[in-house]
Parts: sequence; C-alpha cells; structure tokens
Amino acid sequence: EAISASPDVAAQAMIRKARRYIEYDRVSLLGHEATVFSFAFSPDGKTLATGSTDKTVRLWDVASRKPLGEPLRGHEHWVFSVAFSPDGKTLATGSWDKTVRLWDVASRKPLGPLRGHEDLVNSVAFSPDGKTLATGSADSTLRLWDVDFTRYPAYLCERIERNMTRAEWAEYIGDFKPYRKTCPKLPIPDEKS
Repeated sequence: EAISASPDVAAQAMIRKARRYIEYDRVSLLGHEATVFSFAFSPDGKTLATGSTDKTVRLWDVASRKPLGEPLRGHEHWVFSVAFSPDGKTLATGSWDKTVRLWDVASRKPLGPLRGHEDLVNSVAFSPDGKTLATGSADSTLRLWDVDFTRYPAYLCERIERNMTRAEWAEYIGDFKPYRKTCPKLPIPDEKS
C-alpha cells in the first residue's frame, strides 16, 4: 500500500520549491539598486527593458537573465515607463523628471529627450507603425510625438524653404538628431545676422 505525504509535508515541499523559484528570480535580475517600476519585452521577446528608482534603464537578455552591458543613464529621476518600438530598434522611457527619452537599442546611445510635459511621465507607447509615440503624464495630458526622423529634413525644407540655423535646430528638433541641412542644395543661413 502506498503511503501518501500528509498535507503539512506536501505544503512544506511546495513552499520550499516556491522559495527556490523566488530566490532564483531575485538573483537572476540583480542590477537595479532600487525598485523596478516598469518593464517591457522587445518585439522578438529576446530582450527585457526595465526602469527603476535608481534613474537607470537596463536591458536584459531574457534567455540568460543577464544584463546587456551597462545601464542606460540620462534621466534625472525615477524611470516610470519603458516601451520598445515595433521594430525593436528604439526604446522610449518616461520619467519623474518630466522627460521622455529615446534610445537606439543597438548602439545604446540616446536619441535625445522629448520635453513638453509639466509633470512626471508615467506611460509611453509606440503606434503599430512606430512613427508616433504617445506619452501620458501626471500633468493630465496625453502627447503624441512624431518620431519618424527620416521625414524631418524633407518636411522642414518644404515648409520653410531654407535650411534651419543651428539655434533653430536646437530649439525645435532638440539634441536627439545631430544638426544637418534640411535643404541639401541650399546654404546654411548665417547665424550672426
């Protein structure tokens, strides 16, 4: 006759198993020195991005559960939200510092902050085509950002029919794209006048 374990023994075995699982997960994603607020998987499911109260964003290899290089730094406060673009090439992050930051996933370089919210940014999401980024803030606004940078030069040349000055570029485009001519066949305006 088979002897079955008592309910107490079975429960203790389940607790031991659960503890091992919890400890494994806690060890496997060490790296943040604070609370993780947000996470998102890349479209291919191979990378996990996390944002936390240590002001960093970390990228993790899902299969090995190891960090992919150094954390992404740039936010001045807690990172509340992260989202991958549909093609997985860009990561958007929203922070208590009232900014949205875009990152090139392959190079891990910042594409620059998007400014405009007046309070913490608690949600970010890309449109299915990846050309628009929606951001939500505690300032009670939802903003839509055109993040299809390939269209900017032609669009700007068409509208203002001249190259932007570096000062105009800094004010309207920001530092997420290095300055370049918007109308390649025209000279850059003299900035001294």
